[in-house]
Order: sequence, then structure tokens, then C-alpha cells
Amino acid sequence: MFFELSSDHIFMEANKEKAYYEEITKYVRTLTGINRILSPKERDILLKLLKKGYSPSQLKKLIKKEIVKYPPEKRKKINLLFLERYIKEKHEKEIPDEGPDIQKWDRIIKKLNLPPELLHVEDIPEDLKDIAIEKNIINFIWKKMPESEKEKIKKEALSKLKEGFILTNIDRKRVIKSIIRKILKDRYGIY
Repeated sequence: MFFELSSDHIFMEANKEKAYYEEITKYVRTLTGINRILSPKERDILLKLLKKGYSPSQLKKLIKKEIVKYPPEKRKKINLLFLERYIKEKHEKEIPDEGPDIQKWDRIIKKLNLPPELLHVEDIPEDLKDIAIEKNIINFIWKKMPESEKEKIKKEALSKLKEGFILTNIDRKRVIKSIIRKILKDRYGIY
């Protein structure tokens, strides 16, 4: 009897770990836009976090927070090894809950004197709302910017493209958009 209960318990734990792993893997695929399999090291880190009591929603928040630091072209190279540092720093910093960081966006909107309507993102999954809000803010700033300033930023982006990329086998338009987005984020402190 005891053996049956413990084997059922082991089976349930294995299913829970598998579902947890699959949920995070699917989420990473969604954010990076590529179909990839997590490495054994990444899987071990995820299982450590599961055993420590972290929920998938907490991990999704951390993963998204890390991935948005990279332009879309480079997101396919991201790995989950950065989660290991969160295991070590747990006592210093609490993992944020799922959902957009409204206080951060309110502060940015007030600092830049932007309309609060930019925070309203509907029909978007909760864990992707931060990305949508950031995109709204950057697009709004770009649309309101004078043409002369846009031209300066485009020239700066083009020079960064020429110095930082090998110009074969890349989609120049996408890379320049990504560089412009990064320039605007740096210039206006959108983080």
C-alpha cells in the first residue's frame, strides 16, 4: 500500500514537472519567435525553481523582463541561465507578480508628460502587456517627434548598423527599427 502511494506520488510529481517545463518552453517560444528546445542546464534550473516554490507566472515575468532587453532579432539567442542568478539573489529581491508594472509606466508617463491612454492595452495576455505598453510609448514619441529629429536618429541608427553589424544576410529595415527603438529607450529612459 505504501509503495503504491509513493509511486503514484512520484508519477504525479513527474507529470507536474513535465507540464511546468512545457508551459515555460512554450512561453519562451512565443516571446522569441523561434521553435527551440531548452538545454538540460536550463531544464535543471527550471526544476530547481519549481522545487523552491516559484510559480510559472513568476518565472514568465522574469523571462519577459530579461527578453525585452534584447531587440527582436537577438531574442532567438537568449537562454534561461540568467534565472540562476535570481535563485542566488532571492533573499535580496522578491520576484515580481504577473502583470504589467503599472507604477513604473505611470512614472515614465508623468516624467515624459505623455497621455495616460497609452497604458490601456486590451485583448493582450497579461504577461505581454509590459511589452505592449512600451511599444505604445515608443510609437507615440516617434509620431510626435519633429522630422528633423527623426532624421538625426535615423542617421545615428544607420551609423550604429554599419559599425556593429556585418551587412550581409540581415534585414536592414528591421535592424534599423530595432536600433531606433533602443536609441529612443535610452534617450527617454524607458525601462
